[in-house]
This record gives sequence, C-alpha cells and structure tokens, in this order.
Amino acid sequence: MSIDVRHLSLAIGETHICSDLNISFKPGEFWGILGVNGVGKSTLLHTLIDIDAGHATQISIDNVLLSKYKNQRKKLAIKTGLLLQEYEYNFPCSVLEAALIGRHPHLSNWQWESDIDINLASQALAQTNLMHLKDRNIISLSGGEKRRLNIATLLTQNPDYYLLDEPTNHLDLKAQIQILKMLKHIFSSTQKAGIMVLHDPNLAYQYCDNILLLFGNGKWASGKTREMITVENLSHVYDCEFEAIHNNHNQYFIPLHI
Repeated sequence: MSIDVRHLSLAIGETHICSDLNISFKPGEFWGILGVNGVGKSTLLHTLIDIDAGHATQISIDNVLLSKYKNQRKKLAIKTGLLLQEYEYNFPCSVLEAALIGRHPHLSNWQWESDIDINLASQALAQTNLMHLKDRNIISLSGGEKRRLNIATLLTQNPDYYLLDEPTNHLDLKAQIQILKMLKHIFSSTQKAGIMVLHDPNLAYQYCDNILLLFGNGKWASGKTREMITVENLSHVYDCEFEAIHNNHNQYFIPLHI
C-alpha cells in the first residue's frame, strides 16, 4: 500500500516543477518536501490527489490509479486528507463542531455524528491542545489556535495519507515542535503516511524520515533525510550558503549572509 508516482512531469506556465518524478510514499513514513517559494511544492502536493488532472493516470493510491477514483470521491476522502496552506472558517460554530467536519467522508447522507465520531473529534482536540476550547466560537480563535483546529479536523478525518501544506503556519515555536512530534508518532505507530510541505529544513531534519528536494527547472532528488539534508543540497535548493552546527545530539543548518 502506498501513493506511487511514476514518470510524472509537472509544470505551471514557465515553472517546471518536476521532470520524470518517480517516488513512493509508504505507510509509516513521514516525508518532507523542501524548495524555494514558487518552485511548485504545494502544486505537487495537490496533484497527488487531483483526480481531474491530466496526470491522474501517473499516480496510484493503494494500487488503484488516481483517475479511477473519479466516481469514488468519498472513498478518496477516506484514504487521503489535505491540510490547506491557509483555511478560513466562513460560518460561526463551536471548535468541536468544526473538528467534526472531518467525519463527513465517513457519514452517509443526512447521517448524524455518533458518539464514536464525537470521541474521535475530542481526542483530536486533546492532541492539539484545544479541548479546553471545545465550546468556544471559532471566530474568537487566534491564528495559531485556528491552525491547530485545522490539524485537529484532519486528525478527526483520520485518513491513511496526510497531505500537509505548511502545517506549522501561524504556530509558535513550542507548538511547532508539539505538532510535528505528535504527527511523527501517529505516522510511525499507526502505519499512516505523512507528506509535508515545509520551509524549515531544521524541522524537516528532526522529524521527517524522507525528503523530496525540488531544485527548480524540473530537477529533484529524494531519499533518507540524513542523506538529503546536507550543506551542499540546501545551498543548491535555496541558492545561498549554509553552515552546519553540531552539538551532542543533533546538527542544525544555518543560512549565511547573502
């Protein structure tokens, strides 16, 4: 079981995102996608579940071509969940009610949420440190609290494959670490898979098992995190020099003055 991409060449206008991309995202793995702004990270992430795209025959989910899910959208929504880079709530409701939106793919038409659904949403709110706000109107939430609610809604959906577009947006440093640590534990312990667009190579180095680098002009590289996140590769990806700083437990990558 996996999301498999075969010979995918993707471009938007003059931007060549990837050429002949071959990659598999397997259960239990946490992937990070790194690259500069505008290189096409989010577009690639969305393409992985875009059943209407012309590339849907080059992507398969659990050995079924993505194009075959065109008439099985609910099944696709049970298997895959997308965390958008930005998401605003347009209607007032409680935090718990917003989290329960994640259960919609699992419900039939006009079916009310069961105690099981409510328990799943409550667990997700606890995992994202929002349970004490479950009855609050979402309009009153801060940007960081809304972001954690976005993640809680995805946890409530409980897909097999989590597609995460900059999940640390609006989060303070402590919350970033808590959320990524929690997601890594979920992926490794429940055999889910995570594919994450991220801007901080140090967070990717600490929490991701594998990395996909987008260099621009269609060039890419993928592999184990410790092999992909190096001074040389980061300097190539971000077009600036990096320095590695070591301590007793880890190493960190610092961009130098341009």
